Amino acid sequence: LQDARPTWHAAHERGIGVRRITPDAILINTVGRSTVTDLRFASPNLDAIPAGVVPSGLAFMAPEVRDGQTGDPASDVYTAGALLYYAVTGKVPPLDPRQLVSPSELRPVCPRVVTQILMRALQAAPEDRYFSTGEMLEHFAAEAGAFDVAWTRATPLPGELMAIEDPTVWETRLRRALGDDYELLDLLGAGGFGRVYRVRDLHLEREVALKVLHPSMTTDPSGVERFRREAQLAAGLQHPNVVNIFDIASRSGLMWYTMALVNGPNLAQLVEQDGPLPLEGLLRILREALSAMSHAHASGLIHRDIKPENMLLERDGSLRITDFGLALALRGQGVFGGATSRSGTPQFASPEQLLGEPVDQRTDIYSVAAVAYYGLLGYPPFAGATPEQLLAKQMNNEIPSLRAERTDVSPELEQVLRRALHSDPERRYPSAAEFYQAIHQAERSRRSEPAGPNKWPLVLASWWRRQGK
Repeated sequence: LQDARPTWHAAHERGIGVRRITPDAILINTVGRSTVTDLRFASPNLDAIPAGVVPSGLAFMAPEVRDGQTGDPASDVYTAGALLYYAVTGKVPPLDPRQLVSPSELRPVCPRVVTQILMRALQAAPEDRYFSTGEMLEHFAAEAGAFDVAWTRATPLPGELMAIEDPTVWETRLRRALGDDYELLDLLGAGGFGRVYRVRDLHLEREVALKVLHPSMTTDPSGVERFRREAQLAAGLQHPNVVNIFDIASRSGLMWYTMALVNGPNLAQLVEQDGPLPLEGLLRILREALSAMSHAHASGLIHRDIKPENMLLERDGSLRITDFGLALALRGQGVFGGATSRSGTPQFASPEQLLGEPVDQRTDIYSVAAVAYYGLLGYPPFAGATPEQLLAKQMNNEIPSLRAERTDVSPELEQVLRRALHSDPERRYPSAAEFYQAIHQAERSRRSEPAGPNKWPLVLASWWRRQGK
């Protein structure tokens, strides 16, 4: 299934049904890699197998294709199931699916998950099977845990590239996958991991945000399993400054999760439109972010991708952080540690992330401090066209002066933020709680000075007014 999936996937993206693959058409080389041959019935010009033509290997064709129908991806799911059934049991599946004998009866050592997958794939009715071979493989990954996959690819298939560039293709595919569970309303945003839509949960009659992962993120079953584990942990976080995850699901080769809908701007949007934030607003964001971080770290969860785009603001100015733990789940522990940014450069990632080293809660502390600099200055603390250029400035601790541009920032607060932004994790605050307390102490000294007007509510009101809300 792992090796044959590219064949099916590429064909389905082009609207082609494979319809039939027989065991003698699969060649296996000395390293266990398989190659599919004899795709004579997969011609895009062949609407259906012509009447009167009786191909060999009928047992490896879906019942509807044998009956002269065109077939669809669910028909190829039947073929995949038939091939796997033959490989596992040594028996050709019966032509009548109602006479199918469970693989575990023919081979008692057959794993439970394999039996479940085969029995579902070989259902007589297409709607009772998996929607795609990709969904079959995802089911196996979810139930059997992480495993090595022989087939990996660094770039998407041509059909996926089209889906990346054309929102219409995304939405058509997603509407089919969502079925009667969610109504797709509008696109909220797009990024490196996928797209976020506003949808209506048709069962609970409420609007939620749905993040559908980029197809290239779900080609590796071990990555899919990491994502499920991280999302399950994130769903367990109950904190007023964390966006709640409601559901994780996959269908038709797509994978998504739903979360609470925050109608306000993210921090990047607010700074881009209004410039640097008032100090009062930035301090509130800092306090609420560190409160959420402290809660998450106590639960054993590190965000790893704190950035302005992941920090959402409610109408009253309260902070909601999204995408907990998903950077590592989707990108793995490679170079740059999974951290991202809209510019393509991980400007808010810690040096240890850029070096691909292990990270802990101090990585989130660094990123929160970097976001604070961004909110106060209107630009990230370190600039560079490449991650390597950023890393060089980070390691030299070339941190810009806050007070040169923001006289309302006290020397004590600048010192606190500079410590949190240090390149050496050992020199930072050891926990989000200690970072929080240091900010509190720095602000106590500032409160002895006459306070100016609080401009933070005016900034938020201005944003909402521009949106016509």
